[in-house]
Amino acid sequence: MSREQEEAPGAPALVAKYSVVRALAILGDAWTLLILRSALEGTRRFSDWQSDLGIPKAVLANRLDRLVEARVFRKTPAHEGGKRMEYVLDEAGLELWEPLAAIVRWSRHWQNPGNGATPLFRHTRCGHACDLILSCDTCAQPLSPFNTFAEPGPGQGYEQRVEPHSRRRANSAVRHGPEALGSPEALALFGDMWAPAIVASAFRGVRRFNDLVAYLQIPPLVLSMRLKELLAIGVLTRRSIEDSERYEAFHLTRSGLELFPYISMLAKWGDRWCDDGTGVPLVFHHRSCGHQYSPVYRCSVCGERISRTEIEFLDHSG
Repeated sequence: MSREQEEAPGAPALVAKYSVVRALAILGDAWTLLILRSALEGTRRFSDWQSDLGIPKAVLANRLDRLVEARVFRKTPAHEGGKRMEYVLDEAGLELWEPLAAIVRWSRHWQNPGNGATPLFRHTRCGHACDLILSCDTCAQPLSPFNTFAEPGPGQGYEQRVEPHSRRRANSAVRHGPEALGSPEALALFGDMWAPAIVASAFRGVRRFNDLVAYLQIPPLVLSMRLKELLAIGVLTRRSIEDSERYEAFHLTRSGLELFPYISMLAKWGDRWCDDGTGVPLVFHHRSCGHQYSPVYRCSVCGERISRTEIEFLDHSG
C-alpha cells in the first residue's frame, strides 16, 4: 500500500454528489484511458491491448471487467459460436469520445506548444480540418466558465466516496503519455481520479486546502501531492489572501481554465451514465441565453453541431 492510500480507520467518507467525481471513479485511471483510446481506434481483443500497451494481464483483466460493469464495453464472441471474446464499445463507451476529444485538444495545445495551432480534427460533414467549440445546445453560442453557472439539481445530496485506483500501479502506464495524450504529464493528470476532481472543484469555487479536503474527502497528504503536481504543470497558481485571516487559495490559470470543456463533458457523461435514480446533482445554466444547457461540440469552420460519426481525429504523430 502506498503512503497516499493510508487513511485513519473510521466510518466510510461521504461526499457531495457530483457527476464529475462519479465519472472519474470509472475513468480516472491511466490504464483505463489508454484502453479507451485504443478502443476508439478499433482495438477489441485482450491480446491486442496487452501487446500494444505492455499492460500486465491481471491489470488489463481488472480494468476490462470494471468497464463492462460500467456499461462502457460489452463482451461478445469474436465469431458466432466461438470461445474467443471481444470487448466492443457499448453506448456509454461510444459517448466517451466527447471527454476524450477534450483531453486530446488540451494536451496537444498546452503540453505540445509547437503543435498547438495545428488542427486535430476533421468534420466529415463539411470536409474541413477544424477545432471543437464547446457550445450551448439551446442557443448554439460558446460556453465558458464565465458565462455559465450551476445550481443544485433534484439529485443533490451525499453519497459514499469511491476509492480510486492505486496510482503506484498505474505509473508504468505513463511512459505511453507522449503517443497517447501528448506528454507523460498529461496522462498523469487525466489518468488520475483526484487531480481532475480538484480542478472541477476549483471551477465550483472550492479553492482553499481545508475546503478541498472537506468537499472531496481527500486525504490531506494526497491533496498536498496533487496540488504540487498541478502547480508544477501550470494548471493552478497559489495566491495568498488577506481576509479576517491570512490563507492560501489555489486558482485556475489560463491552461487550467481551458480544462472547462473536459470537465463539462465529464459531467455530461456522468449525469447520464452514473445516475443513481434520483436525478442530476447539478443543473447547469448558460447566462447568455438564460437556459439550462447540455454541452455539445460545434465545428469551428461551418458552425454545425458535430456528432460522433462525423468527427475524425487527425494523426500528427509523424
